[in-house]
Amino acid sequence: MRCVVFDGGRLLFLVMWLNLLPQADSCPAKCICFSEPRRTVACQQQGLFSIPTEIPVRSQRIFLQSNKLTVVGSTSFSSCHNLTVLWLYSNNISHIEAGAFDGLGKLEELDIGDNSNLRTISPTAFRGLTKLHTLHLHRCGLSQLPVGVFRGMFSLQYLYLQDNNILTLHNGTFLDLANLTYLYLHNNKIKIVTDNMFRGLINLDRLLLHQNRIIYVEPKAFTSLGGLKSLFLFFNNLTVLTGETMNPLISLQYLRLNGNQWICDCRARTLWEWFKRFKGSSSELECSVPEFLAGKDLKRLKSEDLEGCVETPQLQTSLFSSKSQSGKFLSTEIPLGNNIPWCCLGDNDKSSILSGKSRQITNNPLKEKENMSKTKFKQQERTKNETQIKQNDGPLGTLSNNLDKTLENLKPDFIDNPESSTASIKKKKKCSKKPKSDTQCIKGHGSTLQMLHFLIIPMTWISLSIS
Repeated sequence: MRCVVFDGGRLLFLVMWLNLLPQADSCPAKCICFSEPRRTVACQQQGLFSIPTEIPVRSQRIFLQSNKLTVVGSTSFSSCHNLTVLWLYSNNISHIEAGAFDGLGKLEELDIGDNSNLRTISPTAFRGLTKLHTLHLHRCGLSQLPVGVFRGMFSLQYLYLQDNNILTLHNGTFLDLANLTYLYLHNNKIKIVTDNMFRGLINLDRLLLHQNRIIYVEPKAFTSLGGLKSLFLFFNNLTVLTGETMNPLISLQYLRLNGNQWICDCRARTLWEWFKRFKGSSSELECSVPEFLAGKDLKRLKSEDLEGCVETPQLQTSLFSSKSQSGKFLSTEIPLGNNIPWCCLGDNDKSSILSGKSRQITNNPLKEKENMSKTKFKQQERTKNETQIKQNDGPLGTLSNNLDKTLENLKPDFIDNPESSTASIKKKKKCSKKPKSDTQCIKGHGSTLQMLHFLIIPMTWISLSIS
């Protein structure tokens, strides 16, 4: 624009230019506002019970943490279209109204963590936040996440969900989060890691699942996690983890599996073999059972240490379901590995072990054989004490409903192992080419058959007879 020569014209131009400037934004009471490096409204630790209504519309960062806010209204930030950072953590927020974050298409970081009364979230709470890269939802008392809550959040890279009460996650919860890098799920109450729980997380770098209650990881749970570098599963209730489950983790560098109750027999062989190929860093895997391996690192065992169980699908051991008079926790595992040669079991008995169906072992042809020696064991049967053990709601019925503490608090000494320390040095019983007669099987293994007489394969209630 050409400069005005005359003084009067120059003054008129200056007045017109000042009128064209936007009016200075006011700053809410109890807040501090500044424009560098970004336009910021700082209202933290001011004892606020509600979100200020005079927030400047051009604000890029709003800090409202450590107040006494209870509700995030649908119009609280509706005019702040330039907002990139919003901190609402450490308040008393219990409700986020529908549309509370509508119009915040430029928002990059949202922190609503440490609001212990925020126990539910609307499925559409984060709709439209397509540029959000960091979301804090830790320590909110959440027990579940609604279906589709993260839908459309394609830019999200960091998701903090730790220190909640999450029991399970819907399949496909993270399906749209292809760019997610860090997922923090530790210190929740997750019991099962399902096949499709982490589907879609193709760029995940770090997965923290420690300090949950995980008893089982399904075989395809890590299929999508080819880029994962860090996996933490320590201090859970795991007893078995297969090598097939771990195979997709081709980029894994840091693995933590300590603080679990590992069963170190044939069920651990595939994991042991996987560790032979694993080149990254790993914690120790302390064996709990059998007793003669208790305290040893699974990775350092020899191949012959992992023998001694029947090569059939094994039922999980309930390590903490009941207590005997001797003070040891009873195991519900049926110790078939070295006690009864496979040839001594009838076809019906073999099928019952394979299927794992809940039925009386005595309802089979072996019952008649056992009756042949009933007189011999009559006195022993009168001294038996019966105990009932209730199983939890896990798919394998493995843990007591009353068990809330992690397994690491219990010592291996309190676990009744399925194999004695002398079992490994005894010569393994093998089937002869000529099938044994019924009388020979009963004579050689009468005490074990008597034990089977009082066991029900554990799926619901288990009755144990303790001599």
